[in-house]
Amino acid sequence: MGSAVLRGVGKGRTIIRSGGPALHLFMIKTGSVNFYRLTPDGREVLLIRLSPGETFGIGTLLEQPIAYIGSAETVQETELYSWEHPWICRCVAECPTLGLNALRITLEYIRLYSDRHLALVSDSAEHRLSRTLGLLGVRTGRHHPKGLEVLITNENLASLADVGYFTASRILNKWQNTGALEKSRGKVVIRCPEKLLG
Repeated sequence: MGSAVLRGVGKGRTIIRSGGPALHLFMIKTGSVNFYRLTPDGREVLLIRLSPGETFGIGTLLEQPIAYIGSAETVQETELYSWEHPWICRCVAECPTLGLNALRITLEYIRLYSDRHLALVSDSAEHRLSRTLGLLGVRTGRHHPKGLEVLITNENLASLADVGYFTASRILNKWQNTGALEKSRGKVVIRCPEKLLG
């Protein structure tokens, strides 16, 4: 960690772009990052919201780095540790545990995507949205006088839950009417999680 460069990055800043050479490994110290890909028509599809302690740019660890798979953008002011490709490659050669940790992280991402795929073919849109909102609350939520606050737009929430934007908005309105949550621009306050599927 002592060899990392610690950078502060403002809200809404792009850190890496899909297709660019993987020249830096990043780990989040504070804040959060949206990791997404673009559809052929230019629409962002959010793959994961990363929180403190999580990494991206793992392709940097390869001797011949691959291109970044997706783009990463800060959700709020964020502090990131970063390591350059030549340095991290030397570290992996000297300490193979780093390579094993990268493999573990990669396998965890594959598990996450396979869980999402299974949910897509077996769960209702409402259940996927509820599960996604609950996971976001646990991972990135902040305590709020009325419950647990999650900074997320309807569009990003819909993308993470693999549901359409209008479906997500309809379900969120229903939950707001039952008192399960309160929503406003860019955030959701979960008031009564047990009502999300009630």
